[in-house]
Amino acid sequence: MNSVRKGADGFVQTFIRFLKNRKPAYLIPLFFILSAVAVISIVYFMFLTVSALAGGGDDEEWTYVAMDFDQEADISFDGETIIIDPGHGGRDPGAPSVSGKTEAEIVYSIALKTAETLEAAGADVEFTRGQDEYASLDDREVQGDLFISLHSDAMNDASITGFTTYYTYEYQREFAETMNTALDGYSKFRNRGTHQSNYQVTWQLDYPAVLIELGYLSNEIDDRLLSDEAYQDLMARAIVEGIHDYLY
Repeated sequence: MNSVRKGADGFVQTFIRFLKNRKPAYLIPLFFILSAVAVISIVYFMFLTVSALAGGGDDEEWTYVAMDFDQEADISFDGETIIIDPGHGGRDPGAPSVSGKTEAEIVYSIALKTAETLEAAGADVEFTRGQDEYASLDDREVQGDLFISLHSDAMNDASITGFTTYYTYEYQREFAETMNTALDGYSKFRNRGTHQSNYQVTWQLDYPAVLIELGYLSNEIDDRLLSDEAYQDLMARAIVEGIHDYLY
């Protein structure tokens, strides 16, 4: 901090000497421009210094926290049949993305991570399609206790971001709202809410079913995070937590 004070004092002295001497008129605007740059630099340096002092103690450590699915081992989903519907697949890649990964790839990866945790807790998990397989909407009518369809959207407007949870019937609404709340606790995107919609994968089922748009692949930030393994782990955890909160 002493160096910052000395720098500030030196600047003030230079400014005073300048005012005492006669200078060409064109140098005055230049001097004030350079002065503004100097002031901003000093303030920025002071901010960095204070931040470093505040966070430089031995008690502060920034570490990467890996997702540990084993910590869900005390949760039991015994007797529950959960259907996971990874959207699109095969000849239908789904929404295009900024990074080049397809919607079908991203949601299938998240589906696998979700299934791993659910099965470890005793659930019977079924997929509506295999990896790189195409399944029609009619083929996705699979009976179970809960149904979760995973998607990621795309729009012409690249600024649009967020996740949305959809349901069709009133008896599906509570499940949709519970899932949306769980996602809100983990997602880094805007919560666009829970909405009623006539997506075939939900209206063709007579039990609790939701369709989740996890983000917008047309948005660079959404796309980058949804393609990231660690963030996919977060989405899988949110889905498992939502199922648990709804059932228990």
